[in-house]
Amino acid sequence: MVLIFPSLANAAVVFETDFEDVADWSVTRPVATGTGFPATWSQNVTPPNPGPPKKNDGSWLWNSSWYRAAPRQVISLDTPLATVGENQGVNNTRGMTYNIEVSHDYSTGWSGGSPFTMYLGDDGYHELYVSYRIKYDPAFDWLPDAPVSASQQKLVFIARVNELLTSSTSVDDHSSPTSPTQPAWLPHWMSYISSQPYYQSFRNRSYRSDGQIVAYDQTQDMYSLRPEFYPQGGPYAWPEDGSWHHYEYHIKMNSVSGALDGIQEVWLDGVKMFTKNNMDFVMAGGSTTKGWNYIELFDNAYIISHSYTENVVYPLYIDDVVVSTNYSGLDYIVGGADIDAPAAPSGLSVM
Repeated sequence: MVLIFPSLANAAVVFETDFEDVADWSVTRPVATGTGFPATWSQNVTPPNPGPPKKNDGSWLWNSSWYRAAPRQVISLDTPLATVGENQGVNNTRGMTYNIEVSHDYSTGWSGGSPFTMYLGDDGYHELYVSYRIKYDPAFDWLPDAPVSASQQKLVFIARVNELLTSSTSVDDHSSPTSPTQPAWLPHWMSYISSQPYYQSFRNRSYRSDGQIVAYDQTQDMYSLRPEFYPQGGPYAWPEDGSWHHYEYHIKMNSVSGALDGIQEVWLDGVKMFTKNNMDFVMAGGSTTKGWNYIELFDNAYIISHSYTENVVYPLYIDDVVVSTNYSGLDYIVGGADIDAPAAPSGLSVM
């Protein structure tokens, strides 16, 4: 099966939702093994049940989307991976909830999966901004009292699928040298007892002409090593005040293969907190013809504040998700009259 998307290259807003027109939705965690693409893909030959979120009219929230779910890690508390419904969004409107299990020890597991992943078509976009509003539960606790290791959370995964997406594409494979999702940006939030807390962006992968991943050192972008990447100084705390906050991520492909001008930026509540403008996402000999076409909201989280035997699950609330070719900013209103937002691609062909 091959999907053909019409071009959206000139669009300002590629996708947006405030979940007000999205139907109630819930995904349970699988019992034994994880599930994801293509089993949960909206365009799979065998229709997924349950599939990714749908609108009230029965259409997909995004017509090429899926979710990934790992088995339950806590002992006995069985919560859904994610839900959409009332009182989960800003001002108690409709929104999405992503439930994060707390396991404490990496060897016993982590809260795995993504509530929503999108494929934007083969051509992709040379430059993208991805933003959302999120609220951590007021009880959310990242770290135990004793100094041990660190907690981390994957915030967004933006990548380029290097082959036309079909049901046989290994698109959920993010780490191996043969992964089709290269280059990619996977910013994490991490909190260490010894230097708590700070934000670091890492796992910047470049795809080069021989097909191998160039995996940068996972700690090279820490504030202590590269303070020039942090316009406001650092380290700075991730909001844990039980209030809504706006996060925006900017990624731009390097102009030509090998050029050191690719961009990564992060804003928190409209203030630029991280900027890096020397990324060679595509190495010399590669191609920059295709742009970014894969977006995964959140991913695995590894939280060490409680043991998995304590059955602790923290909800993370999500609202106002926007994917655009321009900066949206803190004051952007989803569905406002001042935007140019095309519908999800029409004329979708299955071959």
